[in-house]
Amino acid sequence: MNFLAHCVLADHASVHWQADAQTHQGLLAGAVVADFTKGRIDQTWPRALQAGVRLHRRIDAFSNTQQGIKLTCAKFPAQYRRYAPIFVDVLADYFLSISWNDFHSEAKTTFSAKCYEALTAYEGFLPKSGKRFLHYAQEKDLFANYDQWENIERGLGSVLQRLNKATWFEEVNDCAKSIKTTALPDFYLYYSELEQQLPSWSGLLEQKPS
Repeated sequence: MNFLAHCVLADHASVHWQADAQTHQGLLAGAVVADFTKGRIDQTWPRALQAGVRLHRRIDAFSNTQQGIKLTCAKFPAQYRRYAPIFVDVLADYFLSISWNDFHSEAKTTFSAKCYEALTAYEGFLPKSGKRFLHYAQEKDLFANYDQWENIERGLGSVLQRLNKATWFEEVNDCAKSIKTTALPDFYLYYSELEQQLPSWSGLLEQKPS
């Protein structure tokens, strides 16, 4: 999952877990902070923020086992398949955005504003790269515009830069565009499975940091 998908799952988790407003905001922030956090979670962090990071990591671990994600990965050519799960994470935000009304009752712009508000409240826990991302996302209203393919291209480009595979961009982007219709049913399969898991993960709120 990518930024928007993680935030929606955190939002829905807060409903299942009957979280108060402060905890809800921390879970939303943690859904994004997790992408800029490696290793053991800082035990001095607010409880809800820690839980949001743990939820993000639990989602990622569960996603690695999902049949729907494997189906989408198999649509990439063999030479890219090792990294296909990362590309599928980026595509998830596109699929969620174009299918928004099937997965969330709020307008995308309303939900996105809540995400930016939560991240701003916890901005002090973001490294410089995370702060740059937050400011860019706010400026472009990125979370409300993942249905614009240029934002998916930018995400794929960023991933490939980190993997030192920037020369793959044109081929990977072309492949992603070619499967964006046929892979949509896969998204419904794996995203719905993730939603179903959320109630059983309520213990993440009380879990000791790791």
